[in-house]
Amino acid sequence: MVLQFALGFPTKRTAQVMGVCEATVRSTRRAAKRRLAADLGLEFGEDTDDEE
Repeated sequence: MVLQFALGFPTKRTAQVMGVCEATVRSTRRAAKRRLAADLGLEFGEDTDDEE
């Protein structure tokens, strides 16, 4: 979340820094968004990942 949203790294660069594949970054990001929404009592709608 920090690399992508605070520092503005694209998915590819985030994956390189973390040593994982891009799909793992997308999956982890999606899970983190859902968890944050649940913790904040917000409804999490459909996740539109515009960066592939």
